[in-house]
Amino acid sequence: MADVGPIIPYYLRTIRTIDLSTGNVLGVNYIYGLLSIITFIFLLSLAFLIIKARPKNPENRFMFVLLLAEAYRVISNWYNAYPFDGSEGFLEWMSYYRVGWYFCSIMCIMMYISTVSFYPPKKLEFMAQPRIRNNLWWFLPLVAGIIITALVSANGIVGTVGNAYYVECEEGSEGGPARVISYADSDPITASCGEADESSYVPYSFFIPGSSAIGKILLITPVFSAIFAMLFMRAGWKRLNGEPGRENEAIEARSLFLGFAGKAIIKGTMVFCIVFMVIRFGDFNLADVTTIIDTEGERVVFMYLLLFYGFLFSILFTGMLEGFMFTYAILKNEILGIDEQLRRTFSTAIFATAGGIALVITSELLESVIPGGGLMAGFIVGVPLVILRKPIFGAIQNFSSVLMPEAFTASEKSYLEAYEIAMEDKIITAEERKFLVLQAKTLGLDQARIDHLEEWYDGQITGEEE
Repeated sequence: MADVGPIIPYYLRTIRTIDLSTGNVLGVNYIYGLLSIITFIFLLSLAFLIIKARPKNPENRFMFVLLLAEAYRVISNWYNAYPFDGSEGFLEWMSYYRVGWYFCSIMCIMMYISTVSFYPPKKLEFMAQPRIRNNLWWFLPLVAGIIITALVSANGIVGTVGNAYYVECEEGSEGGPARVISYADSDPITASCGEADESSYVPYSFFIPGSSAIGKILLITPVFSAIFAMLFMRAGWKRLNGEPGRENEAIEARSLFLGFAGKAIIKGTMVFCIVFMVIRFGDFNLADVTTIIDTEGERVVFMYLLLFYGFLFSILFTGMLEGFMFTYAILKNEILGIDEQLRRTFSTAIFATAGGIALVITSELLESVIPGGGLMAGFIVGVPLVILRKPIFGAIQNFSSVLMPEAFTASEKSYLEAYEIAMEDKIITAEERKFLVLQAKTLGLDQARIDHLEEWYDGQITGEEE
């Protein structure tokens, strides 16, 4: 790799020099790479939490495999999280990884629709047959493996997943051609090391994944699969909600509906933007940036990169949303306080993401007007976030509660029943408190959870009285 010096100052330098108008997006790659690793670890943790709760349950096994696939998909840009030393060997391993990425995409396409087996509407009730639902968790990955193997055998790796390149600019190469390594029979490209006076940007190195016709299809198809899954979950939710004794299953179907709806709406919007980019420019990857700057100008390349990275970040956000909603659906009645933990974590992630997006957008707008506008952007965005943190965070938490309503395990329900009896006269006597303490100890509830349950119950009573 290019000698970039100490890694932390290098990261800070590339982030400070982000400029979508000129194609200086290396810092965005590093930010995205870091966030993708964090999202990967989080989804992996949720997947193992689900399988640990009920390892032999077919629904838990299904969701475990699905979240593993989603975790693999969100870390799609790991090779640009660090300035790795580029070589044909590294590009080969990178391409193998991308084959795995499209394998997971094929698997997700089938698994999204197959969730109907667990919450079927009336017309698809046959999908709930044990011989179908109990074997989906291993059968669908097997089918996906056969499909991707057939595609690679017929078209080769490049023909299936697209080109792959490594671009490097050594110190002192400003204004000159970049060193480019191509994988196998990838189409040749040229790259430059910026303008001769851009000494703050060089040295650097990064990898460029290309796309193929097959890859483009596999990239957008999961969105349409999510739309079908959303409609199926909506129908299943309505059916289960109308059947006595199946309210809990209805809530689970609702959670999956919201997860798929988020993917269909957010990622679907970005997919249509990608389709527009393909129609307009013929492809979508960073290899096009230099050509677009020369032929279209900085304003067009700004929009191109905005849509390009919007699509990439939508993969992270929708993957995270799915992880939250699916875990809530499966574990809300299994693990003490899991719903509260998920709501709190989701609210924190939304707050941090919104603040980061606001900072980047404000910085980009000010940089075009005021030199060094990034510092002013930090002040403009940071001060209101600090001052209004509590009301903003409260609003986000209310939104989280709508997505993931309060849910209780059997132990928590037993405690609430005891607390309801003790609160008939709106007063907890010393004897009643002793009984509740004993009940909580028997049920295995700690003081923090007891306080939360009582606070929730008191809030419900207050709301009803008002």
